[in-house]
Amino acid sequence: MRYSSILPQMSYSGVILRLLPILACVLLAAVAHAGPARFAFTVNGLDFSLSRYQVESDGQLRHLGHIPLRKSPPAVVVDPSGRFVLAISKAEGLINVFRLDSTSGDLTPVPGSPFESRARSPFDIVFHPSGRFVYVAARFGGVGAYVFDGESGTVTPLPGSPFKAQKRTRSVVMHPSGRFIYAVNGYSNSVSAYAVDPQSGVLREMPDSPFSVAEIDAIDYRALLKMEDVPAGAGGIPYHMALDPAGRFAFVVNWAAASVSVFRIDPDNGRLTAVAGSPFFTGFNPYSVTVHPSGRFVYVTQWSTSEIAVHALDPRTGRLSLVSGSPFTSGGTGPVALIFNVEGSQVYVPNYESNDVALLDVDTTTGALQLRETIKTRSGPWDLALAEGRPVASLPPWLVVSRGAAGLAVFVLAKEDLVKRGQAKKSLSVMATAKTGGAAQAVAVRPDGRFVYAANTDSNTLTTLRIDPAGLRAVAGGSVATGRRPAAMAIDVNGWYLYAVNSDDDTLMAWHLDPDSGIPRRVQRASARTGRRPVAVTLDPAARYAFVVNAGSNDISVFRYLTSTMPLLIDSHKYGSPFAAGKEPVALAVEPNGHYAYVANAASNDISAYRIQHQVGALSALPGSPFKTAKRPVDLTVHPSGHWLFVANRDASQVSIHGIEKGLGALALAVRELKLPVRPGSLRLSPKGGILWVLSEDGRRLLRFAVDDTSGGLKLLSDELLKQAIVDLAFVAGSRR
Repeated sequence: MRYSSILPQMSYSGVILRLLPILACVLLAAVAHAGPARFAFTVNGLDFSLSRYQVESDGQLRHLGHIPLRKSPPAVVVDPSGRFVLAISKAEGLINVFRLDSTSGDLTPVPGSPFESRARSPFDIVFHPSGRFVYVAARFGGVGAYVFDGESGTVTPLPGSPFKAQKRTRSVVMHPSGRFIYAVNGYSNSVSAYAVDPQSGVLREMPDSPFSVAEIDAIDYRALLKMEDVPAGAGGIPYHMALDPAGRFAFVVNWAAASVSVFRIDPDNGRLTAVAGSPFFTGFNPYSVTVHPSGRFVYVTQWSTSEIAVHALDPRTGRLSLVSGSPFTSGGTGPVALIFNVEGSQVYVPNYESNDVALLDVDTTTGALQLRETIKTRSGPWDLALAEGRPVASLPPWLVVSRGAAGLAVFVLAKEDLVKRGQAKKSLSVMATAKTGGAAQAVAVRPDGRFVYAANTDSNTLTTLRIDPAGLRAVAGGSVATGRRPAAMAIDVNGWYLYAVNSDDDTLMAWHLDPDSGIPRRVQRASARTGRRPVAVTLDPAARYAFVVNAGSNDISVFRYLTSTMPLLIDSHKYGSPFAAGKEPVALAVEPNGHYAYVANAASNDISAYRIQHQVGALSALPGSPFKTAKRPVDLTVHPSGHWLFVANRDASQVSIHGIEKGLGALALAVRELKLPVRPGSLRLSPKGGILWVLSEDGRRLLRFAVDDTSGGLKLLSDELLKQAIVDLAFVAGSRR
């Protein structure tokens, strides 16, 4: 049956308007069937990098590493197939294309990447719904248009690209139908509108384009920030644009006019018509705008106040009204974007000035926001994109241990869920052993799980071993000299650099790890001076800072990088390093979001707690620090949830569990103190935090506890007597094998 026989008196546009509510439901149903995000990516404009994250089941982000990019990357997008990640570099006019591994989140540049955009200063990027075309807003060149090869990932400019727009084109947005595309011109106070050729992707500017946005009112909000390059008559300075999911309305935020302009979109020709009452006041210096997946709410980031204004959208008129409680905190400073999960129940907000990404819970009934957490990232996060992925089969992790002159051993662990339910009778079985050419003191595993490194205190060497199901094998040429008495090691989340502290010559050394052979290569500036008798080194989750614990001088040295590809060997002495600790500090842990550091002071029986400064890594003591614990704390570790700090108190033969105050980092008095049958020497949490391993001081007993994620409580599962004493231990995650 033909639609014309059902609706004989209705025009084509009338049919579309009547069908829009149905189409919106279809769109929402499609979103509902989309899989949850497993990976997230941010471009970091100040250190020129692309960060990768694992998205946990509760929405939390956990660092997977970062990739260096060319200068000033402002935007990132995942193609509609979910197989490629694209990031633009505005200073050099490049489009970086990476193939996404849907199981690991790893990114590999496609052949030919980065591609020349042939458009000056690309600032925003969007895909056509078909995935065949991609478009960029070029600040000095209009709209760049490209063919995207969905098999190879190559980007090829279309004939006529870039297409003319007006001054300072900052944002580009695609209509859900794929028929229209809009570009915001910041210094012309306008929106350029184009029809998209569905076959070629070529753009044709609409006859009435450009459309005027919003003039500035009596108060000039530009005075709040210095913007000397703004030309006279620029108007409201429209910054960013978004459409509702059904494609009925367009929203433009106006930086200088503190407003949101709302337009109705003609479904036939894409023409924009301002709705009654537009523009609507939203707050100072609005930077970006995003519409909730339901289409019911409009969210605006406010740069100068670091807040998020939330407006309810009238679906009939397009009018905006602030919801109760608006504006809401952005969780940081300088919010620049909002990215919702598929359900619309959570939103991620990159905060450019505070170097973090906030996760907020969304009340889908009222639109209200509630801050859940923020995670510190690389410098200047500017945009974020989410990607689906395939779940990885859960394999039991391996435990790699150092055993002094006996070398290394690899234990296979029972699956964590079986251990917690008491269904695994034996938790450890030896898989492999290997000599290291000395007395193995410390052990470290590269994040990809392919190589293990042993620090040998008697021979002052570092030994490289390959690890796989066949066992442990020393790598030819993989033994290198260290300083005197290497005491501890750490490897950054990328697996690029290995760091070791040498207790007898007070140095921090760094090696670049060959990606294929695993062999350590000395970096150009191979070492840096630390305090006296360094005994531990810890990196923050984003690999921006190295913290060295100096037991002999009772302080913490902080080292940072100069560029995103350099090792962490620049001493932060001009920012106050080293930072005072308690008596005989011996261990340091950083909570998973990178805000706070905790130090176990063995001789003063307390824990020093610090806030980590987001730009230089400087440590400032938290109110109430140091926090008392039991006798002689010798090790500590933070649960992956960030809620609990576990402390091994050697002379009290116990583990104390401290709650970490959300948003403050302060430690509560020990929630509980668990008496042990041994004097503890070290603690290790399994990768997911479900199991806590406690190694006795003499290395002869290994206790295994199930961790209650809600309360932090511990339940003893096994107490194993070891034939050979263990000195140090590390995990190889099952997902990396």
